Amino acid sequence: MVKLRRRLAFTLIELLVVIAIIAVLIALLLPAVQQAREAARRSTCKNNLKQLGLALHNYHDVFNLLPYGEAITNGSATRYNGFVGMLPQMDQAPLFQVFVAAGFNNVPWDSGFAGWQRQPPVLLCPSDSRTDQMEQPIGKTNYCFSRGDSSWDHNEWTNNGGRGFRGMFSGNTRCRPLRDCTDGLSMSIAMAERVQAKSGNFVRNGMTATGVGGTMAQTNPSICLGAINANKQYTGGVGPWGGTRWGDGAPAFTGVTTILGPNKGSCTQGGWDGEDGIYEPSSMHVGGVHVLMCDGAVRFVSDNINVGNSSAPAPDGPGQPNGPSPYGVWGSLGSTHGNDVVGEF
Repeated sequence: MVKLRRRLAFTLIELLVVIAIIAVLIALLLPAVQQAREAARRSTCKNNLKQLGLALHNYHDVFNLLPYGEAITNGSATRYNGFVGMLPQMDQAPLFQVFVAAGFNNVPWDSGFAGWQRQPPVLLCPSDSRTDQMEQPIGKTNYCFSRGDSSWDHNEWTNNGGRGFRGMFSGNTRCRPLRDCTDGLSMSIAMAERVQAKSGNFVRNGMTATGVGGTMAQTNPSICLGAINANKQYTGGVGPWGGTRWGDGAPAFTGVTTILGPNKGSCTQGGWDGEDGIYEPSSMHVGGVHVLMCDGAVRFVSDNINVGNSSAPAPDGPGQPNGPSPYGVWGSLGSTHGNDVVGEF
């Protein structure tokens, strides 16, 4: 009788086939896993903005006003934004007491102040990697206050002829009630995402182009686009400001405009973080950005939203009528009282 020899192992060909099948399965599953993770991060980001919307409305219920976009205390040195005043409504009452004890006198760039070193978690989008921070240990933010469809948006220094008041938030002495949003709470942006600045000169690095000139604010915002090449890289100097100080009210740090479109880039006329500029919303999400509307709803706005005529002068610029936005649906969403008519977006 012939005995059959039992095989105890795979052949080399069988082993290679199994490895190939596993590799194909991993290649198919990995994108799905990555998409699922990004979907979860995007959902968290949306929820963060919803929480900030609730905080805004709770603040309004208490004071019958929204907080400052940029409050100047202690002369002209301390430029706090609305997050500082909203801390109790953001479940950060103990952190608010740190500011109270210090008399609200610590400038936002004081890296030694314990209040600035704390990081309110609701201000961070999980899709924005923070492995390459640009600044000393100061808390960050991915959510910024809307200055509307105007590049005349830095009101730290007054006497700007009333310009820079197109958005829901502006500078000192301009706390506004929700009733000022005559274009409709559901059709006006209160806050939006912005990528935190990190080293590199791509738009998605969160940087701001510098030295584009005052004409950008006065007559032609599209000059800002001239500082960005086809690869979405800045071609000149850049400023590392966006989102790197969560409490700094200067628009270069925590402001957004609605002029060029989401993820189109940011710029300022000179090289200082306190100048007029264009600071467009940006995100690490594919295809657009989250925005918080004045009624508390959160919408996802496409990168391809209608932006009208980006070469038109600001509607509140010198000699310009303070009326509807020339920057299409996008500009109309930023303007709160321009008599804009906005359809679906």
